Amino acid sequence: MTTQQTGANENEPLLTVENLRTHITTKDGTVHAVDGVSFSIDRGEIVGLVGESGSGKSVTCESLTGIVPRPPAEIVDGTVEFDGQRLHDGNEKALRTIRGNRIAHIFQNPQQALDPVYTVGDQIIEAITIHEDVSTTAARERAVALLRRVGIPQAESRIDDYPHEFSGGMAQRVAIAIALAAEPDLLIADEPTTAVDVTVQARLIELLRELTDEGMALLLITHDFRVVASLVDRVMVMYGGTIVEQGPTVDVFAQPSHPYTQTLFESYDGLDRRAEHYSRREVPTNGCRFRKECPHAVDECAGEHQPPFYPLEEGTTGDSGRNHTASCVYYGRDRDAEEILETGAVVAPVGGDDDD
Repeated sequence: MTTQQTGANENEPLLTVENLRTHITTKDGTVHAVDGVSFSIDRGEIVGLVGESGSGKSVTCESLTGIVPRPPAEIVDGTVEFDGQRLHDGNEKALRTIRGNRIAHIFQNPQQALDPVYTVGDQIIEAITIHEDVSTTAARERAVALLRRVGIPQAESRIDDYPHEFSGGMAQRVAIAIALAAEPDLLIADEPTTAVDVTVQARLIELLRELTDEGMALLLITHDFRVVASLVDRVMVMYGGTIVEQGPTVDVFAQPSHPYTQTLFESYDGLDRRAEHYSRREVPTNGCRFRKECPHAVDECAGEHQPPFYPLEEGTTGDSGRNHTASCVYYGRDRDAEEILETGAVVAPVGGDDDD
């Protein structure tokens, strides 16, 4: 696999997101699903986005390429720049050339993402030929190779099967094959390993790692901290439509520092996430979004804006551009965060290499 290049400066991030805001209109009012999200992703980097259901992870990723359903959703602010090109500048034709080609999505429910009236081969071949001028025969050969690569047995015959003839795990692998058909520079994967058993999960993790070794970047949404620990370079923790903590995975796991991150990790038993472990209150749209749930909340948490990202102690990576930071007033100069840090040290989740 070779990633596509446009001649942009390779020292610059592949993707840069600034102050992204997406609102969703409901009968009960406006939901601030994405509320001031900023981050960047480098070429070949694997970035994880974690948080409980409803925190805004999927809407954030769908907003990047403008595939959120509009209405009821509306991207109301922010910029998304991919390889030096603005994606939300009103040029829908230019965006379509990037969407599915240079930026590909794997969606959370593969059975719904696949068209039930076409064979899986037809769908992979379409994904190839829509972006490349190749013969149907050559596209079919590539489709078979893609099915083999994602672990579909007897790919030569199964290419002519329909989606309903595949299990959930097999359908997920087909969805990954379709996403890889155009050899994207950035793959956005929403829970790609959820519907598969641990053996297939390990194979898919290895495949994703191989693809990033070849230059592809990966933005991974997942609830599975074992996948994060074994695959992700850098992790972002999301709550209430905002990112509250971010940093190298090894540092965030060793020292979860935002009170929400600690609560999220505490809800994880090392093998699977538990059900919601306390009643969720209404999420504020100003200040710290977690303050109504936070045992450490003070008046300063209710300010007009989200608290700034404060750097924590230098992590093990030593990368000044990717340091461990948390959006919490306790890491400002005038407050003592020792009590929070001591709490976080107790609830850090297990790593991905444990044998138990």
